[in-house]
Amino acid sequence: MTQPLIRVAAVCTGNICRSPMAEVVLKHLVADDPLLCGHVLVTSAGTARWHLGGAMDPRARAALDRAGLWRAGSPAAYADGAYLDRQDLVAVMTREHRDDVRDRLANPTTEVVLWRNLLQPGRNLDLADPYYGDHGDFDDCLALLRSGGQRLTLALRRLLGECSREV
Repeated sequence: MTQPLIRVAAVCTGNICRSPMAEVVLKHLVADDPLLCGHVLVTSAGTARWHLGGAMDPRARAALDRAGLWRAGSPAAYADGAYLDRQDLVAVMTREHRDDVRDRLANPTTEVVLWRNLLQPGRNLDLADPYYGDHGDFDDCLALLRSGGQRLTLALRRLLGECSREV
């Protein structure tokens, strides 16, 4: 019996701060979880095309490095409809991202979640963009991404368990 692959995308605006940090956080959490490792594919993209192909913001990379999260993120990508339709779950950083993603999404089975709702269900709070801030703002953002990522991996474990029983 082969367990299914779950595709998870983290999405923010330019795909150089929040979503690539979320991608790296999730890649670490998935790699460290025997149930998820090899069964969850994590990527990230942005709702805007501003930084296509570029690396994550150096301050985001520095925050990850300070936290011991050394995995690489993907080059900046655009969250178009085709990309989004390939995902099983899209974790967005703001309500605006959620609306943009839902407008582009044609796959009715793709779930869209607001990152902060992983921590405070139903509150519909945005995860602030650290781009105009300092290193402390990036560290604070990363702390929320890590906490939310832990909650998300618990949900993925449950989802993977349900999928494997259906096969």
